[in-house]
Amino acid sequence: MVEMNVLNSAQLIEAVRVWTGWGQSAMPSRSDQRLADQFGEDATKLLPLIKSLEDDFDVSDARLTAVNLEEMEKLASDQFRQKHPAVAEEIVKAFARCYTFDFK
Repeated sequence: MVEMNVLNSAQLIEAVRVWTGWGQSAMPSRSDQRLADQFGEDATKLLPLIKSLEDDFDVSDARLTAVNLEEMEKLASDQFRQKHPAVAEEIVKAFARCYTFDFK
């Protein structure tokens, strides 16, 4: 299990932003290479955690039950927070952006 303080660390928040393309493109743009370019050797530790967290976000059934994108984002985000109560809100928002784009 991931230590709770890791899920809201500045490094992980920035790594999720870089990997998802937050602030760099109009749509999600996941990039292992972009993460490696910015974080060097630390990327080898960060990438499995980021992908595991995204997998946890993506198991949400919100895409099947929500009536619109706003509800989908809220439901999926709430389900993810239940699994990871200590996760930084910035990480939730980045994964929600990816989720709603993927399943719109």
